[in-house]
Amino acid sequence: MKNKIKLTAIELFNQQGISTVSMKQIADSIGISAGNLRYHYKDKAALLEVIYNEMYNETLNYILPKNSYITLFHFEEMMLKFDNLQERYLFFFSDVVHILKTYTTISKAYQVSNLVRFKEGRKLIDYYIESGRLKPENDYIDYDKVIYSIWMISTFWQSQKQVIASKKYKVNKGHSMQMLWNILMPYLTDKGMNEYLELKKFVPQKK
Repeated sequence: MKNKIKLTAIELFNQQGISTVSMKQIADSIGISAGNLRYHYKDKAALLEVIYNEMYNETLNYILPKNSYITLFHFEEMMLKFDNLQERYLFFFSDVVHILKTYTTISKAYQVSNLVRFKEGRKLIDYYIESGRLKPENDYIDYDKVIYSIWMISTFWQSQKQVIASKKYKVNKGHSMQMLWNILMPYLTDKGMNEYLELKKFVPQKK
């Protein structure tokens, strides 16, 4: 029953936004009483914490292989997995500011996890520099800012589509991976660009 409640809540949150969905509405959608629902999850905060922890635990699998050669494909693979997670938990990334202001436990955990991601991102960038795929950092190249830009685009890609919804504007209608590569390409060395071109021959283009 707990899993059914969780899946129903995610579906309703994705459709209507977390702030408009009540616990009673979740209970009604499943066909149980509000008291029965509270037996499993005492309130929306408790339910949301379980959903968030599930999301976070899934991202722990988005790790780089250890003791092996890491290619640009690994970057694309990780970001595509994260994009897929965003689609399944659309409500969280659409309402992230509201959620973090309202649910302090989740806010603290989210802050910590993002700081860890920035450190891991820096390790990956340094690896790409050392292996000759990215240009060395200098007075004009600040990879910490590049990493933060990548985080912003990947985190808010789904929500920005709702902000700029005009059918006449096409730039933001593609896949987030296109925008992420657009950030990184100016920093690729000849070796990195050749690897990127090879990668694009074998990776299906996302629309």
